[in-house]
Amino acid sequence: MLATPRTWVVGEVVTAALMNAEIRDQFNALIAAQPSIVKGSNTSRTSTTTLAADPHLALNVSASATYLVDGFIDYDGAFGAGGLKVDFTLPAGAVLRWGLLGNVVADTTQKYASNTADTGSLTAGTYGTGGTHTAGTLRGYLTVAGTAGALTMRWAQNASNATATTVYAGSWIRLERYS
Repeated sequence: MLATPRTWVVGEVVTAALMNAEIRDQFNALIAAQPSIVKGSNTSRTSTTTLAADPHLALNVSASATYLVDGFIDYDGAFGAGGLKVDFTLPAGAVLRWGLLGNVVADTTQKYASNTADTGSLTAGTYGTGGTHTAGTLRGYLTVAGTAGALTMRWAQNASNATATTVYAGSWIRLERYS
């Protein structure tokens, strides 16, 4: 939602400073209307394939709205084992059609795979442990029915492993509302 535009009066001199302020205010209002979240600290999970909410990556959504979903997940874990499994919790009646572009699980040639889902989790592999960061990108669209609530990313290891899978600070998710 844009900010209320300035009302100009007859005889008022339009200056560059006034126009720049109006443009800045409209731009800031537009950016503020697009919810986003950046993960504030690292989270590690060991020996678990049970999906659990990330403590940082959740955004509130409005009822009867549609959003574009975009994100970047910075993670690592045991190569060939561990890996990353991701899904989302949604408000009642909401539908998320999304994809995860990430490394193929246990692939030594560093190929990427894209997979999509309406429900269920998607997986990505890793290429190292202890700071060898691997990236996955999220894309999709969310249709929220009559109930507002939160879009929350959940994740776990793809295969239980004693070496932790870590999702790093700086990972982010943003929404762009288009209806």
